Amino acid sequence: MIDFKKQKVLVRDFNNQYEETVTSINFEELVRSWKKNSDYQVEFTALNDGSLAYNLLRNENSLLIDGQEYVIKQAERSLDGYDKSVAVTATHIYFEATRIYNYQTKSGTITYSIQDILHYFFDNNPYGFTWEVIGNFSKVQIENLGNTSALDALNTCVDKFNCVVYPDNKHIRIYSRDAWQKKVDKSYLYGYNTTTFSCSWDTTSIQNVTKCYGKQKDGQEGQYYFPPFIAKNATSISRWGERPGAEISDERFTDKNAMNAYAMSTMQADPVTTMALTYDGDDQVLPGEVWYLRVEPEQFDTDVEVTGITDYPFVPDHKPEVELDNSVRTLLDEDIAQERLVKEAIKHNQAAAQEIKQARQTASKAFNSRLTGMPVVNTKRMLRDATLPAFTLMVPDNNDEMGLAKGQTFHVTTRADLVEGLETFVNGKIPEIPEIPKYEPATPTKEGLMSAGDKAKLDKLKIEPLTSIQMKDAVSGSIYQVTIEDGEIKVKKGV
Repeated sequence: MIDFKKQKVLVRDFNNQYEETVTSINFEELVRSWKKNSDYQVEFTALNDGSLAYNLLRNENSLLIDGQEYVIKQAERSLDGYDKSVAVTATHIYFEATRIYNYQTKSGTITYSIQDILHYFFDNNPYGFTWEVIGNFSKVQIENLGNTSALDALNTCVDKFNCVVYPDNKHIRIYSRDAWQKKVDKSYLYGYNTTTFSCSWDTTSIQNVTKCYGKQKDGQEGQYYFPPFIAKNATSISRWGERPGAEISDERFTDKNAMNAYAMSTMQADPVTTMALTYDGDDQVLPGEVWYLRVEPEQFDTDVEVTGITDYPFVPDHKPEVELDNSVRTLLDEDIAQERLVKEAIKHNQAAAQEIKQARQTASKAFNSRLTGMPVVNTKRMLRDATLPAFTLMVPDNNDEMGLAKGQTFHVTTRADLVEGLETFVNGKIPEIPEIPKYEPATPTKEGLMSAGDKAKLDKLKIEPLTSIQMKDAVSGSIYQVTIEDGEIKVKKGV
């Protein structure tokens, strides 16, 4: 980590005559970027303060920042009113290995170790470059080695040996993959110490089919230790389909299985995965470290290698942007995570479809359970009051809850107090019942429900059967008593 209090930006001229501290830099905008095997540079803008340091900010002069040397490759000067400034881009001194050029060529296809190539290009170089190999590498075959720069030779090593080149000024370290990666107890946790995350796949360079040629038998042109064959990466083909590419020829191999294994390791059988994030934690991020990454919204968790860092070395509050590896494991973990998300989305869609189906069924049931009716034609009512229509209710479809068939009519139960206008309608049309008087029982001397005279007459009435009856002669007016004795009717005058 940079000691910000002691840190300086020094500029040195090409001939090493002057070395000055640059103070007119906008340090908040000084950005440093590194990408594995491809990029290592700094960029900043400085204002013209009339100093020697400002005037030394010219092409091919060197900058010293955090113990590393950079060479100015672009210096764009501009005017804004009375202000003068220069925008500087400087690449790491290791890229100056391009100045080491070997015009000789080793003709033919020859097997080399990685040390053989480095010796061939860097031995006795006049610029002070040294190298160091860390880790173990197998030998490879290269055709017509030479007639190129040492920087191109390093790129060849990256391609052929799958190595990592990481410089310390002019001392170039070449790491095997295993030696380069350093597992650390650090984590990127999205939403906690990681504020942004992105991931993309590039399938442009996929190759999973090739034709393989091994070693030819000595003195037998076109005769091989094993016949040329087509090598296929079945796993990649099942995922991406067949993607044929350039053939592979290597004189090292006399065994078909070994040649096939080499072909599998050489082909780019999976997409290039690019991941980037903004780290907001306090741990230092270093090249080659392997961190644990968890992105909860994507259901993604795996170990990732730091393959790129963009930071602002003079602004500790400006958190670094980190690029992560594109290893096969990372690809598989991302693929598995995406598959989980797809399955979860399908599950959610199925649940939503079921909810929609239930809603449709409920809506259909509600629609079918609606009430309709037939208008009531009532001439008397129409003459009285037809402000509101009257209907006989019916159901438009089968209604199991009410036990009604489609089109069946029905009536509803109501109460008199619930019938609007009923009181007004019947007012004055029903006669009032008069109060019924109360009578005492009648006697022969006191009137009651009947007169006293009628009561006396009523009391004289005898209850049948009678033993005799009195009858009056209609002519003479005489009174006769009629009896029945031993079955004979007898009439006696008087009583």
